[in-house]
Amino acid sequence: MADQLTAMRPAPVATHHEDAAARIDSWWRLPSAAAADEAARAALAAMPRADGLLRFSVLRSPSEPLVFLQSLWTSAPAREHYVRHVAASPRASVDDKVPGIERDRALTEVIGAVTFADAPAAKWVTRRLPATDVRALAERELARPRTEPGLVRVAVGAGEGEVVVVEEWTASASPDGVFYEPVGAVAPV
Repeated sequence: MADQLTAMRPAPVATHHEDAAARIDSWWRLPSAAAADEAARAALAAMPRADGLLRFSVLRSPSEPLVFLQSLWTSAPAREHYVRHVAASPRASVDDKVPGIERDRALTEVIGAVTFADAPAAKWVTRRLPATDVRALAERELARPRTEPGLVRVAVGAGEGEVVVVEEWTASASPDGVFYEPVGAVAPV
């Protein structure tokens, strides 16, 4: 069990994986930029290896004390096991280092992703869209034509009463609103 909880390797930040069926999308608001930086680093250090975890990515807003975290899972049951039986320990570890985190999260089913350009992403934008028919809205978001310069990929997840859209942009793009830049990612060995 100890090996299972420590065997992680650095990986590139990615908010889509072909084998992912479920996600945890988390937004953290911190009291200061320094606290946001520390929370981002602490989250990466605290993330344990868990069955079904494909990748855990941490991103930070350069303009506000906000952190976006996303874990990609092979299945909803694997994600649920983590949420119910494992997540409290890494959360406590981060809270010990950085108190005062305001957290919000969405547990989503991966609906799909559309890639528009073969370019590396440098900025990520998240949108949360309330919906009564989440599946229909998620499918519309995937099918919506987009011509924004610099847009690399759109990944869509459907949760309880909402759709979460994650857009990946190139470094030269200027997406509207708050965007996040990569801090780092880990994946199981």
